[in-house]
Amino acid sequence: MCTPKVFFETVPLIPGGQEVVAELSKQYKIFIVSAATEFPLSLTEKHNWLNKHFPFISWQQMVFCGSKEIIKTDIMIDDHFKNLDVFDGKTFLFTQPHNEKSSPGKHERVNNWNEIKKILLG
Repeated sequence: MCTPKVFFETVPLIPGGQEVVAELSKQYKIFIVSAATEFPLSLTEKHNWLNKHFPFISWQQMVFCGSKEIIKTDIMIDDHFKNLDVFDGKTFLFTQPHNEKSSPGKHERVNNWNEIKKILLG
């Protein structure tokens, strides 16, 4: 019998993520948005990962979609231009290896969660 491959449930946390998102959730209404339907088998894994690491985020605050262009909020933090470029609010490009050499363009680049905390919480 073959064991299913697990990827998303084992993804490590980015340092500071839990703490900063918890602090932000005291002043902002937080939604975690994932274009998970691109990889349908990832839905359960991503849901389980969020429940494990962010228990203060309720299921009503988790949005699994195909395209993030449907999201209409004030702020988006993301590591992909395809999500930020179509967003109307304030955008933060979170540095990751696939975007670190690219110009942030019209987006404000953030390198870690503490930078986000400083910008959004002062």
